[in-house]
Amino acid sequence: MADPVAESVLRPENIEKNTRRDGAPHSVTEFNPGSTALMVIDMQNFYMVESQMSFCPPALPIVPTVNKLVRAMRGYGSPIIWVRNVTNKEAFTTWSTHYGRMKPEIVDARKRELAKDSDGFKLFPELDARRDDLRVNKTRYSAFIEGASNITHVLETHGIDTLVFCGIVTNVCVESTARDAMMLNYRTLIVEDACAANTLSAHTETLNVFYTNFGDVQLSDEVIAYLGTNKAAAAE
Repeated sequence: MADPVAESVLRPENIEKNTRRDGAPHSVTEFNPGSTALMVIDMQNFYMVESQMSFCPPALPIVPTVNKLVRAMRGYGSPIIWVRNVTNKEAFTTWSTHYGRMKPEIVDARKRELAKDSDGFKLFPELDARRDDLRVNKTRYSAFIEGASNITHVLETHGIDTLVFCGIVTNVCVESTARDAMMLNYRTLIVEDACAANTLSAHTETLNVFYTNFGDVQLSDEVIAYLGTNKAAAAE
């Protein structure tokens, strides 16, 4: 059976608005494999496994799409960066306003399940993650907050200026990291059917806001088609 064709959640009026402003509905259609990276956000057991406290049910159906995108980007020659949420002593001290509002038992669960190398911290086993892929650990919603991760160093080291985002959840860690990336002058694109949120409305609203103000939003098949077009043009 063929995979179902995904439908975009972008509103027609927003597509029209961007087309009037930018001259085309999409702003990121040309890719250089050496300067483009795929950022896979927080697809860890803590959010992907039903028994975990922060299980996000809509995340499971996107796994095949994420893997399809990972393989396409890897085949294109672009690095894959698995971004993982982690907790440590410093995080609880420097982000006390976040953890201080939580019940003690919730904080304890996060300390236990998102500690480095715990079961909750690990990537979901059905993902196509490989040893030579890059991995970045972050202690905030956005990987780009100063002190939250080494993402800026990783991107500079690999000469990356274009970031393609997927993962969970759309309206929190994906959005926060992608917005900050755009504000730091990276070309940004969120792959909408390779992301998930706890509700469809949260997913839809954040993608429409991001699309009209911060960066591009495309379906996985659109991104993969552009990769193929760019690769064919480069070979000529």
